Amino acid sequence: MICLLYAPGSTKVLMLTDGLIDSVDNMVLSELSNMSVLALSNNAISSIMENAFQNLSFLTTLSLDHNRISSQSLDSSTFSWLHRLETLQLGNNNLNDIDSSWFQSSLKTLQLEGNLLTGLNSTTFAHADLRNLETLDLSNNLIVYLGRDSFRGLPHLCRLDLSRNHLRSGPDAFSYLSWLSVLNLDLNRWSCTCELRELASFLKSYIQAPEKVLYNGQRMVCVNADNAAVQAVLELTDANCAPPNRNLTVEVVAKSNNTFQQYIRNVAIAIVFSFLGEYLMQMFDNKTFWLFSL
Repeated sequence: MICLLYAPGSTKVLMLTDGLIDSVDNMVLSELSNMSVLALSNNAISSIMENAFQNLSFLTTLSLDHNRISSQSLDSSTFSWLHRLETLQLGNNNLNDIDSSWFQSSLKTLQLEGNLLTGLNSTTFAHADLRNLETLDLSNNLIVYLGRDSFRGLPHLCRLDLSRNHLRSGPDAFSYLSWLSVLNLDLNRWSCTCELRELASFLKSYIQAPEKVLYNGQRMVCVNADNAAVQAVLELTDANCAPPNRNLTVEVVAKSNNTFQQYIRNVAIAIVFSFLGEYLMQMFDNKTFWLFSL
C-alpha cells in the first residue's frame, strides 16, 4: 500500500521509487487529479486495483518499471481512465503476454523491455488504437517469433527496439512502417539461411536512406549459416544463402549418371546388332551358295 502526505491541489509530479510498495489503489491517488507525472519504479508492485488511476485525468507519464507486474495483473480497465497518457513504462516486470486493449490511443512511448514476452503476431497490437505511438521498446525479452503483420496497428511508429531477444529468423515486418527511422535488431540469434533473405534485403535497402538508422547492423552476426562465408545478416543474398555449388553438384552428378547409363545402353545395343548382322550375313551367303549349286 502507498501511504503519503501530500498537497492534493498542487501536486504535479509524484515519485515513489525504490521502495516496498506492493499494490496500488485509488484511495491514495484519488485526490491527485492535477498530477501529470507518477513514478512508481523499483518497488514490489504485483497488484493494481481496477480503479487505481481513475481520477488522474491529466496524467501524461506513468512509470511502473522494475516491479512484479504480471499480465494477469492488468486488464482493459487498468489504464482506461488515462486519456492523456503519452508515456507508459512497464519494463522489467513479469509480463508474458500483451493485450492491446490495455493501451490508450494517446500513447506516444511504450516501454516493455526486460519482460517475458516470447512472440509477436498480427493480433498483438491489432485491437488497440495506437495510431500515435512513436517509440516501442521490446528489447531484452524472450521473443523467438515475429509475424509479418506484428506492427500493422502502429502506423506512426518511428523507433523500434527488438535487440537482446531470441530471434533466429523472420519475415520483413517493417517495410510498411513508413515513419520508421530507428531500428535495433542487435544481439539476437540469427540463423542466416534462405528463410532470412527477405529481411536481409529490406535491411540493406533501409540503411541506404540517409535518415534511417539501423543500430549495430554489422553486429547482427549469424549464430549459424548454410554458407560459412556469411558471417552477418547484411551479408546474406540470394546467391550465397546456401553452400557454394550445392545445387550445381547435385545436378552434375545426376547428369553424369544419366550419360553413363545411356552410354552403356548404346554400347550394348551396338554389340547386339553387330553380332546379329554378322549372323544374318553368314546365313545369306550360305543360302546363296546353295541356290547357285542347284
